[in-house]
Amino acid sequence: MSHIEVMGESLVDVVGGTAHPGGSPLNVAVGLARLGHEVHFSTEFGRDTYGNQIDEHLQNAGVKVIAGSVTERSTSVAQVEMDELSNAHYTFDIHQQIPAMQADDATELLHTGSIAAWIEPSSQCIVDAFMNASVHSLRSYDPNLRPDLVQEKDSAVERIEQLMSLSNIVKLSDVDGQWLYPELEAWEVLEHIASLGPGLVVMTQGADGCLALTSGRRIDIEASPTTLVDTIGAGDAFMSGLLYGVLANPELALALRSGTTADSKDVEVALRHALTSAALTVAQAGANPPWIEDFSLAINNYASQH
Repeated sequence: MSHIEVMGESLVDVVGGTAHPGGSPLNVAVGLARLGHEVHFSTEFGRDTYGNQIDEHLQNAGVKVIAGSVTERSTSVAQVEMDELSNAHYTFDIHQQIPAMQADDATELLHTGSIAAWIEPSSQCIVDAFMNASVHSLRSYDPNLRPDLVQEKDSAVERIEQLMSLSNIVKLSDVDGQWLYPELEAWEVLEHIASLGPGLVVMTQGADGCLALTSGRRIDIEASPTTLVDTIGAGDAFMSGLLYGVLANPELALALRSGTTADSKDVEVALRHALTSAALTVAQAGANPPWIEDFSLAINNYASQH
């Protein structure tokens, strides 16, 4: 069991009138806790009905919410519309003023992503935590962009790239890459991000699997077979599965943390963990990352067939 700290937004996704706890950092925190890790979460949600739903969801997963995360303000909301391909589209009413965290020597991983990582005042709080994190802590980041909320693209990209430069692991979607760098092809996006500092950069491509770049080596892996219900939380489940796979391999975690060359085979194993987690999630409604029992069974089944 690793000690993990996650910083970022909590909200509810309202789909067809039904509210589901969500927010990319929340989903990653829940995903890692369900996979057996000790997770502490810096976030904000209210004492209202939606906030109580989030609180119960986090408690059921075993996520520890740090002091100051529950406030008197209303809980943030994302209205979700599904298109004919079961892809989710969002409209937000969001605010996040999250409490500070300190990643000390006991923290094996500090993770953040999405909206709270580039809107103020939460963004500066997150940057401070990443800048002051212990050298013993892995740092990971998922931009998980919501362009409709971006008021000034240049300043948003500047903050996003700052967090990329402070991270050991960066994961983004192909849609994120197209918005950030419309003039670049997929591999060029990964190469640019890698030039900022992270030792592992991963791009998800939906049903086409993922691309990864580590120590100048390119990795291209196909998606795991699944039955699609909806894509809500798929990228977050990929992220929690990836981080689980990295932390399960101390040599890989050390290489990424220290900036030394990571074994590409080790990275491929971690990516397969990520793709398996995403496949299990899209087969269910809403952001519902797998528990360790189902996850381990799926990993073992895949290994036995390959």
